[in-house]
Amino acid sequence: MMPAKSSCPLGWKTGYSGILTTTYYGYHKSEYTCMDNDAEYIEGTRSNNYNGKLFSPVKTVCGSLPCPPYISGTVVDCAVCTK
Repeated sequence: MMPAKSSCPLGWKTGYSGILTTTYYGYHKSEYTCMDNDAEYIEGTRSNNYNGKLFSPVKTVCGSLPCPPYISGTVVDCAVCTK
């Protein structure tokens, strides 16, 4: 997974691109995931069940990242790559 990139390096194949996500704000952070821009839910699972995992987009913060080139408060892109 390539954080902060929307495509893969030369010689690599892009599986999909999307946005970098992590656990919902205020919850224990576990890992970062690249959520596909074309993500879909599984039919029959869309209900008001709050027992699942909540994904929140990762946003940039100036200071921890150099601004420019980053802009504070923007969502971080990602790409999933294979060789």
